Amino acid sequence: MQFMAPNQLEENLAMDLTYSKGQVLSSMNSKAHNLASKAFIENITKNLGDPSLFSGTAKVEKQVIRILGHLFDLPTSGTGALLTGGSEANITALWAIRNKRRGKFRLTDPLEIVAPESVHISFDKAADLLGLKLVKVPITPKYQINLKLAEDAITKNTIAIIGVAGTTAFGTIDPLIDLNTLCLDHQFDMHIDAAFGGLVFPFLPQSKETHFLSFDLKAVASITVDIHKMGHVPIPGGGLLWRNTSYPKAIQFTLPYLAGMPKQSTITGTRSGASTIAFLSLWNEIGFEGYQEIVNSCVKNTLFLAKELEKRGLIIPIEPSINILGAKTPREFPLDVPKLHKKLWQKGWTTSIVNGCLRFVIMPPTRKSKLEELLLLLDQLIDQQ
Repeated sequence: MQFMAPNQLEENLAMDLTYSKGQVLSSMNSKAHNLASKAFIENITKNLGDPSLFSGTAKVEKQVIRILGHLFDLPTSGTGALLTGGSEANITALWAIRNKRRGKFRLTDPLEIVAPESVHISFDKAADLLGLKLVKVPITPKYQINLKLAEDAITKNTIAIIGVAGTTAFGTIDPLIDLNTLCLDHQFDMHIDAAFGGLVFPFLPQSKETHFLSFDLKAVASITVDIHKMGHVPIPGGGLLWRNTSYPKAIQFTLPYLAGMPKQSTITGTRSGASTIAFLSLWNEIGFEGYQEIVNSCVKNTLFLAKELEKRGLIIPIEPSINILGAKTPREFPLDVPKLHKKLWQKGWTTSIVNGCLRFVIMPPTRKSKLEELLLLLDQLIDQQ
């Protein structure tokens, strides 16, 4: 039975937008590095979920965990896993914290997680799946968690606070040092969602002094970091780092149907090893300095766009610290945000609207010359009003 005309597959796929033109400004993913794509395709059948068959790939995973761990001062007792992305990593992190902590509670009420309103939707999913209560705290005008309100939200049922390093909306980072102190004072864990910012902040000048995204913060139990975002490898590729093995052991299962009966602390059984191999291949080729060059180029282009938008009368409510930017139109501006967003999409430039702002994510395919094209288009759209 034929469900699709012979040419319909190609017609459907032709409808997709592509990253390579540099006009996708709404996504935290982009075109993977050519070297990473090559390594990914060559290793497409590798399965991290079966270390007896793919023992070499399992060793590669450990090497990648060491590389990522080095960026965040992971203790020698630390460990981790490569997953499908930030959502799975965040859910897995809370699963481990819940299981490790719940034995200390004898309560009928659900255990609670305190998080900023800016937190990713994956934490809502995690709360629903794990039977947790997600307590969202208002954020400050700088789009960071309100520390006073966060402390007020803590109850006897609280088991963790979430800090975000690179919010989905505007790329902001929560005051991690202050959150760490709060967690230590109340004796519970902190999980840091650095799905996007995890491979941005470590490469910025004076990163540790400014942001302190690190396991040196003693309350930090786990950190999420995606390799398929600013790691420039093909989807799917996320990572989760744990301070020590007590966290993955809290969610550990033995697989009796696989040779060697391996133990597993992940949601999915089958895990692609291709993106993990792709990341190590790319890291071996360009190293810390190569990633640093990519990150600083993206941030430089973001700051250029922010300055040029301000020249044209738009408002930048939050100064960008990484390569995500929000812009508002003043009341007297010829086009409001929804109309501007629609017209840009009609011209092939994708943006998104977050909190009343036009949101731009500046990834490697979007070079300064492309942003100059965007600004020229913006000038034309304004003149037409």
